[in-house]
Amino acid sequence: VHVWSSTTTAVRKKMGGTPTHPLASTGVALARCALFALACFFAYDIRLYAVTEYGRIIHEFDPWFNFRATQYLADNGWVRFSKWFDYMSWYPLGRPVGTTIYPGMQVTAVTIWKTLGLMGDSVAMSLNDVCVFFPAWFGAVATLLTGLLTAECSGDKNAAVVASLVMSIVPAHTMRSVAGGYDNESLAVTAMVLTFFVWCRALRTPRSWPIGAAAGLAYVYMVAAWGGYTFVLNMVGLHAAILVPFGKFCPSVHKAYSLFWIVGTLGAVQFPVVGLAPIKSMEQLGPAFVFVGYQVLAVTELLVAKRNATGHQKWRLRLRCYAVAGVCLLSVIAVLAPTGWFGPLSVRVRGLFIKHTKTGNPLVDSVAEHQPGTPDAYQRYLNLPYYVAPVGFVISCGHFLKTKSAAALFLPLYGVVAYYFANRMVRLIIFLGPIASSLSGVAVGFLSEQIFGNLVWFANGGGALDDDANEKSDDADSKKPFTKKNGKVRKSGTGKSAGDGDTAALLASIHASVAVPLSKFYDSKQTRVSRVLLAAFLLITGLQRVPSFVEYSHEIAKGMSQPSVMFKGQLNDGRTIIVKDYVEAYHWLRDNTPEDARVMAWWDYGYQIAGIANRTSIADGNTWNHEHIANLARTMTATEEKAHRVIRHLADYVLVWSGGGADDMAKSPHLFRIGKSIGHDTGTVDMHEIQSKFGVGQYG
Repeated sequence: VHVWSSTTTAVRKKMGGTPTHPLASTGVALARCALFALACFFAYDIRLYAVTEYGRIIHEFDPWFNFRATQYLADNGWVRFSKWFDYMSWYPLGRPVGTTIYPGMQVTAVTIWKTLGLMGDSVAMSLNDVCVFFPAWFGAVATLLTGLLTAECSGDKNAAVVASLVMSIVPAHTMRSVAGGYDNESLAVTAMVLTFFVWCRALRTPRSWPIGAAAGLAYVYMVAAWGGYTFVLNMVGLHAAILVPFGKFCPSVHKAYSLFWIVGTLGAVQFPVVGLAPIKSMEQLGPAFVFVGYQVLAVTELLVAKRNATGHQKWRLRLRCYAVAGVCLLSVIAVLAPTGWFGPLSVRVRGLFIKHTKTGNPLVDSVAEHQPGTPDAYQRYLNLPYYVAPVGFVISCGHFLKTKSAAALFLPLYGVVAYYFANRMVRLIIFLGPIASSLSGVAVGFLSEQIFGNLVWFANGGGALDDDANEKSDDADSKKPFTKKNGKVRKSGTGKSAGDGDTAALLASIHASVAVPLSKFYDSKQTRVSRVLLAAFLLITGLQRVPSFVEYSHEIAKGMSQPSVMFKGQLNDGRTIIVKDYVEAYHWLRDNTPEDARVMAWWDYGYQIAGIANRTSIADGNTWNHEHIANLARTMTATEEKAHRVIRHLADYVLVWSGGGADDMAKSPHLFRIGKSIGHDTGTVDMHEIQSKFGVGQYG
C-alpha cells in the first residue's frame, strides 16, 4: 500500500542519502496543521446556521430535558443531582433522574460554564448559551480526533488531513451536532472516536500497552455520555478478539486490552444507570469473554515457555489448558444462568438482529429513527463519501495485509460493523460518519502517494535503480534459509518435521512463482506510469465533485438546523417570517396555568412541557414505563366519555398537536397499537380494522 517506503529504501541504497519527498518537508507539515485547524473551523461554522437564523435556543424534544437537567446540576450541585427525583415528569409516578441518566454531557457543560465564568466577564456565557454551542464545539473536537484515528490506523498523515476535512461537514455527523441540538450524541461521537484512537494508540509498539488504561478512561467518558457505549465496548472487544486468529496476540496486546477492560468496567459500574450490566447484560458479555480468553491465552503461553515445550507438545499443552478453561467457564455459566444473573437483550438491541416491525414492542416500532437504513439514507447522510469510502476500505485491508499492524485492522473492521448496524437502524448512521470520513481520507491519501511517491522514484533514476535493487534482492533471497519472513526452505537440522518442510517448500514455490513476478510487475516502470496516470485521473474526477459535496452538506445542515419549536414561513406578500407558535403555546401554559398544573399530551411533548412551560407532564421521551404510555395511548384514542373518566384523575389540561404531516392525527395508528398492547379486552378499536382499513381523509 505504501509504495514510498520501498522506493525510499532503494534510493538510499543507490545514492547514499535520503531523497526529498514532496510531502515530507517542514512546510508541508505546517500546511497539514493549518488544514487541521481549518477543518475544525469548518466543523464549527457549518453547525451555526440555527444560531444565525433562529437565535440561541434549544432544539427538538430530548435537548430540553438535557438542558433542564443541566440547569438543575448547576443550581444544586452533584450530590443533590445524583439523588434528584423529578416529580414534574411521569405523573403520578415521577422519575429518579439521578439514577437513570447518563450525566456526562451535563457535567461537561457545567464544567465549561464555570470555567468560562472564572476567566472573566469578557468570555463568560450563560448556561443556555453554553448548551446551545456545546454540539458545535464538540463537533470540531470529533473532527480533529477522526484525523488522529486515521493517522494512527493508516500511518498516512495526508489521509488524516482529508479525513478531518470530510468529517467536518459530512451530514452523518452534523445530523446530531448542530448548535442548539443539545443531545447526548453530540458528545458521544467525540467520546467514541477518542476511545477508538487511544485504543489503537495503545497497540502501536510493544511498550505502548500502558496507554490501554487511558483507553479505558476514555471509554468511561463514553459510558457517561450515551447509552450507545455498548457499541464502543463491543467494537474494541471484537477488534481484540479478531487479532488472535490473525496472529497478533502478544504480551503487549494482552496487557493493553486487560487494562482497557478492567479500568473501563470499574468506571462504568459506578454509574447507577449502568450498574453491573458489563458483566450481566447479554449485549456486553462478549468483551468480558474476550477478557477471560486473553487471560487463558496468556497463562497458557506462560506455561508453554516455562516447560520449554516444542512441536506437538506445545499444542497438546495448549489444548489441555483451553479445555480446562472451557469447562470452568461453562460450569460458572451453568451455575449463574438459573439465578437470572444474565439479563436478556434489550428490545432496541434485539431489533438490530431481527426484522424491524417484529421487535415485540409497538412503542419501539413507532419511532421513525428505528427504521432500517436504506441506500437513499446512506446517500443522504454520506453523499460523496458513500462512493469513496469503499475504495478506502479495500486499501485499508491491503494495508493490514502488508503491514500486519494491529491498528491497521481496526478501520476495515469498524467499517463492516458500523455498516451492519446502520443498515438495521437508520439512527445508527451516526456511527458511519467517522469511519466513512477515515476511509475516504485513506483513499485520497493512497492516490496522492501513488502520484508523488512514483514521481520521486522517477526523479531519482528509478528505472536503473529498480533493476539493481531487484538483482541484489534475488541474490540475497537465494542465500537465506526459509522463514516466515523470507519464504525460503529451512535447512535440515532445525528441528522441523518433514510435514513442516513440505509446507515450507509449497510456500516457497508459491512465493517464487506468484508473489515475486507480481511484485516485479507492480514495481516495473510501465506499471508505475500507469499507476500515476490512473491515480491522477481519479483524484481530478473526485476533486471536481468536492464543491457540490460542500454545497450539499451546507444545505443539509441548514435543514437540520430547524429547532422544531419554531420554523420559517412565507406570507402572501413574499416576506419570510419566523413562526413561534409552539414556543408561544408553551409560554402561554407557563403564564396562564397554576404552577402545579398537570398537562397530558403524547409522550413526544413531555420534555418540552417540563422544560419550556415548566409544568408537570404525564410521560416523556424517557419511555421507561411501557404500561404507563400504553394507558396514555388508550385514553387519547378512546371515546370522549370513556377517556374523561381517566383523564380527570391524571391531568388538568390536555395538549394536542393538530396541523401538519406529523401531528397527533398522523401518529394515531401508533397510539392505537400501543394502547392495544396492554389489557385483556380488545383495546379502543379492533386491531384488524387498524391494520387493514384505517386511514385519515378529508372526512375524518
